[in-house]
Amino acid sequence: MNIDLNSLKPFIAKIDSWIDGYIRTYKERRVPVANIGFSNLAAYFSSDMLNYARVAYVEQIEPPPLRQIGLDGFSFFESLNAGGITYKDTFFITKNLAKDESIHFHELVHIIQWDELGAADFILTYGAGLLQFGYRQCPLEAIAYGYQCDFDRGLPIKDLESKVRSHCRNLAGNIA
Repeated sequence: MNIDLNSLKPFIAKIDSWIDGYIRTYKERRVPVANIGFSNLAAYFSSDMLNYARVAYVEQIEPPPLRQIGLDGFSFFESLNAGGITYKDTFFITKNLAKDESIHFHELVHIIQWDELGAADFILTYGAGLLQFGYRQCPLEAIAYGYQCDFDRGLPIKDLESKVRSHCRNLAGNIA
């Protein structure tokens, strides 16, 4: 499937604005990941990353209202019953998964991706990946799920943050 990236670009600012509003809505619930007590995360992520990243626990995950802002083709994403979602430096986890270290790991990988790509390129890369490959095989999801599988198996991942950043740079170079 060929993706016309130019058709997605006009929506980036609208999505980014919605995300900023969503983060503001939960401002008081956000806490540094370093403060939530998962001991295994420190073996994979730097203390700087764990202090930078924020988590908020919510009843239900809200994806951006893509159809409402005029972006078609993402109804499958809007209807996902996700347990977590990452927006910029903050990820949101449903309260029933608050004790699940694995989902926190997965979302931390997305924090690195957001940080490396910046909002506009993350949104564009993620959107193009969803359209071309679907949710699970979207390149940004595939890398997070792949490393999450290694984490779940207790495998060490040397230089995880630099590997994720390198993957993002390669993706961005291929999508531009």
